Amino acid sequence: MVTPGGPSLSTLHVVVVGAGGLGCAVLPRLARMGIGRLTIVDGDRVEETNLDRQPLYEEMDIGTFKASTAAGWMRQIMASGVATGRDVFLDAANAHELLEDADVVVEGVDDLHAKQLIDRVCAELTIPLVSGGVHAKQGQVIVLHTPGEGEALSRADIFNGKPSSAQDGCDMRDVSVATLDEVGRVMATRVRAVLRAEPVRNGAIELLGERGWLMIDPPR
Repeated sequence: MVTPGGPSLSTLHVVVVGAGGLGCAVLPRLARMGIGRLTIVDGDRVEETNLDRQPLYEEMDIGTFKASTAAGWMRQIMASGVATGRDVFLDAANAHELLEDADVVVEGVDDLHAKQLIDRVCAELTIPLVSGGVHAKQGQVIVLHTPGEGEALSRADIFNGKPSSAQDGCDMRDVSVATLDEVGRVMATRVRAVLRAEPVRNGAIELLGERGWLMIDPPR
């Protein structure tokens, strides 16, 4: 838990779940913040089709685990601190162990069931969560579980209904690098605010569309 007047960023730990398109957009920004520990969680491997929208990876990385590969690149960026890759998919069996030591969790996964699981575990562990998503030219950023008003809000409070099996993935062919980069930029900005104990709005939905960013107020 981060509190005003608390430790400097160099003592804090950020866990990023997902080292795909959004992960590649947000990770370099986090690595330059001066945080002490950066852990990247992803069980996927680099594929040739990833290279045009996931600029952290090169042809020589094809076949390697994204988490460990991204951590290696982040170690070259970080002036100090430690970057670690966890080459596993987060699930109900390992979520608590992977997230419990984090000061902030950053999530950019496509699977809505995984998003809900990460949200529930962060709520249980009272860890702030910065969640991002993309679809075509649209993007979304939500902050949850930071101390203060709306701390108890969850994804279930914000979105009605249950995710279907058809929502367990995202077709990235229509998502531009510019959209990924802009959503990653805002995610990193919110992470910095949370780490510095600056005001954020739990449960507010920040939406990126053709006319820029729009904020939807959290439910009351």
